[in-house]
Amino acid sequence: MMRKKVIYGAVCLLAVVATVAALLDDSESGSSQRFPASTRANYKSLSACEKQDVLWKLIQESAYSELPDYKALGLTQIIGMGRQEVAIKGSRYDDFAPKGWTKFLHARASISKVKIVPHQNKYSGIFQGADCGLLRLSLTSAVKSGRPVAPGLALKILRDGTYSTNVSALVSLDGQGQDYNFFKYPMSNIVPIGTSFGQKLVHRIFLSASPYPEELAVRELAEQDQKGLNVAQVTSPRQLFFVPLAELSFSSDAHDVRKDFAKIPVNTVIYQIRAVSEKYKDFKYADYAPENVKVLLENSELVADIVTTSEFVSSSFGDDGIFFRHQLKHR
Repeated sequence: MMRKKVIYGAVCLLAVVATVAALLDDSESGSSQRFPASTRANYKSLSACEKQDVLWKLIQESAYSELPDYKALGLTQIIGMGRQEVAIKGSRYDDFAPKGWTKFLHARASISKVKIVPHQNKYSGIFQGADCGLLRLSLTSAVKSGRPVAPGLALKILRDGTYSTNVSALVSLDGQGQDYNFFKYPMSNIVPIGTSFGQKLVHRIFLSASPYPEELAVRELAEQDQKGLNVAQVTSPRQLFFVPLAELSFSSDAHDVRKDFAKIPVNTVIYQIRAVSEKYKDFKYADYAPENVKVLLENSELVADIVTTSEFVSSSFGDDGIFFRHQLKHR
């Protein structure tokens, strides 16, 4: 069992840092995207809520009548990720996946329309509210052969006349064991270095590519508002926590978590967005460990609520057609 956990941890971190390394190579070389876009011609010029309508229609039209099995994560999938042009994950400003794109991690999911309802806070851009977005909830892969339950989320905020802004978050690289209660733990855009030998080894290898391979940036959320207008003075946190409400608690026994998502009512505050205090701005994330998570969360401030404005739907477009860009953390 321990050997399987080590291998799984190394595989997950390798996927993350390989993406980071490829993104850096792509940003330095200025190479163009290989795949053609599949977006309708006038899509970018639409308002945020018109874009949400377009995407939601595609989700509803491709909704599953029967939920497909979760996809496995093994050597075959890792090789596939290595062959795929992973730099697109950070360089593609689009809500539609490119032709030929395969999603190896978090391949099965459910999506809901959401809005961002701000609390009083000092941050700019989307942190001051947004009416039209999409929230995608998923597991990293099928839970079998000793692999843990590993929840993740991707939040897409749509903006008028320009590209969307996105953020992804995980509970941790280690997942949460065999506990199927998806909402048991908070998620974050920055997670500690994995605890297994394999995760630590791969982390050290890729420090040359990124100062902290386990971090996805969130500054882009603060640079423009939902109208697509640039913010004169950008104020952004570095780390966010997505904290589920206590009422969102489901069985810890083995089951398909997508059935839990389908039970969540419209107008549910599904996550609170909390920003880590400014006093931790110089925190050395290279030393970030699981025991630091509680401290940072306790020293965070409530920024906004993520509120569902529809039911959750599992669909082929939500699994294979929609695209969530990753914001790379540069040096």
